[in-house]
Amino acid sequence: MGESLTVFELSNEGHIKLTILGTDLEAGHRPQYTVPPNVWFGSFPTKDIQSYAPDGNSLVKAPERDPEQHYSLVGCTCAPAFQFQDFELATYADVIGLAPHAEPFIQYLTLSD
Repeated sequence: MGESLTVFELSNEGHIKLTILGTDLEAGHRPQYTVPPNVWFGSFPTKDIQSYAPDGNSLVKAPERDPEQHYSLVGCTCAPAFQFQDFELATYADVIGLAPHAEPFIQYLTLSD
């Protein structure tokens, strides 16, 4: 529901993949998506970013928008069953070494140390 959401994936080999979740199938949106195992990922409302390079080396934020009017609603199902002790929330330092070229995205999507 709401606006489209972009999923950013970062593999341990430093590969970047961006996938747009949404309802505009003609524009290439996907209604659902499976992130493979052992991949760092984050997401953002697609329209919150004005432009970016597919390899992650640049990102320009859009002007701030009213969150009451602009939002993305998403769910996440984990399989096999989610175990909280296995959960890892990446910090900038955890992942920047994997893809220094994607620093703008990594900084945007991670917590600072």
